[in-house]
Amino acid sequence: MTDNASIDAALSIPLHRPRKSTRTKLWFGGTLLAAFLLILVIGNQFLSRDKAVERNMLGHDFTAFYSAGHFAALGQFDKLYDVQAIKDFEQETGRRYGLSLGDSYGPYWNPPFYAWIFAPLSHFPYPQALFIWTLLNAACGLAATILLCQMLPTSSWQTRALVLLLLFISMPVIQALSHGQNTMTSLLLLTATVTFWRRGDALLAGLICGLLFYKPQLGAIVAIALIATLGWRSLMGLAITGTILLFITIATMPGALIDFLHHLPINVRFMQIEHPYVWERHATIKAFWRLLFQGRGAGEPKLIVTLLTLAICVTLAGGLCIAMWRARSSLFSDRKTPTPDSLIAATIATMPLLMPFYFDYDLMLLAIPAVLFAGEFVARASRLDSWLIRAWIALYLWMLINPGIAGATRVNFTVPLLTSVAAMLILRAIGPHELPLLRFRRFHVAADDSRGRQPRVRFAGAAAHG
Repeated sequence: MTDNASIDAALSIPLHRPRKSTRTKLWFGGTLLAAFLLILVIGNQFLSRDKAVERNMLGHDFTAFYSAGHFAALGQFDKLYDVQAIKDFEQETGRRYGLSLGDSYGPYWNPPFYAWIFAPLSHFPYPQALFIWTLLNAACGLAATILLCQMLPTSSWQTRALVLLLLFISMPVIQALSHGQNTMTSLLLLTATVTFWRRGDALLAGLICGLLFYKPQLGAIVAIALIATLGWRSLMGLAITGTILLFITIATMPGALIDFLHHLPINVRFMQIEHPYVWERHATIKAFWRLLFQGRGAGEPKLIVTLLTLAICVTLAGGLCIAMWRARSSLFSDRKTPTPDSLIAATIATMPLLMPFYFDYDLMLLAIPAVLFAGEFVARASRLDSWLIRAWIALYLWMLINPGIAGATRVNFTVPLLTSVAAMLILRAIGPHELPLLRFRRFHVAADDSRGRQPRVRFAGAAAHG
């Protein structure tokens, strides 16, 4: 029988020089990437005006929010989903403040209540409103990073700083900030939801998850997994938030909800079917096949696009459902039951692929499954995890160059990479929930189990991981 003294003695055996840790490699790569991006920013200042990225080219997605806030402040709720009215206001805003919009514009896609967020900002000139909005989102990003770091099983400042570095030099963050998008708000809401989800606080998790439905494609699958694992209390939280938002919409924006339900499908069809569309900017299975077989061109999706999309989505959804079934808790249980991190990570990573509408800047939310996986990787490692790390790194780097290459080649390689990450995370979530292995160089130390067995040490050679 092995005691703690023998464990210490075993761990003190001289080993060959260990290879650099994954954290050290990530710090090295992240620092190089940050330096490269800094060089691009500095070099941009010395380019001619026809080649440089100027301030009037940035933040154009905010024009849709700004327009919605303007119409909400005036009580003109019938114009929120009037594509022509939104286009006219955005074009007028562009002319007034010298934005390089050209003929481009973007509809307001969100539910009506969300327009109230932008009503106060609409009273400011557009540049000031965009600046305030950017500061608010940056603050949300920092708050989300703090919550993400608390999910890690280590308090090392090097690890926490690495999370901050890799997040803020990622392509989704660059896209969200340069477009004037709201993804950092989404990241904070989802990170807060996951924080309570992991603790088994079903009601609080449900209450916050309900706020994610300001972009329904972000909240739908998370809500399903939340209810499947934490039961009726999470459903109650979702219902409370949903009821409050519904009341605000009906009481303060008469007729807007009916307009939203009626015009949103029409507007989506108008943008995606009746006109050429930027499918390379979406991280969905549908977008991948649509771009590959039809390019950006207008028109209904081909039958092969529909069939391939359906087949892969059913496969991924089926695997996720199996993982949820394994991690379920009783719908009527009074106990707070933590949900396995592997399931939460798989749910968030799979979500973009299954949605019909999911822009690439919202892939910032993948920071959550990445951190959860990193926390589990500290406790256990397998050959699957090694491949998963490679897929994560490939996806992270590819997102930096995907929009341009996908637009030129009609191959949105972000989607296959994300699919591989999601599939491996699902396999981890489905796999047997064994006791974690604490990793000391090339030794594995198994923790005490519930039967009172003593810890044991075994040498982990090249084929002994798992």
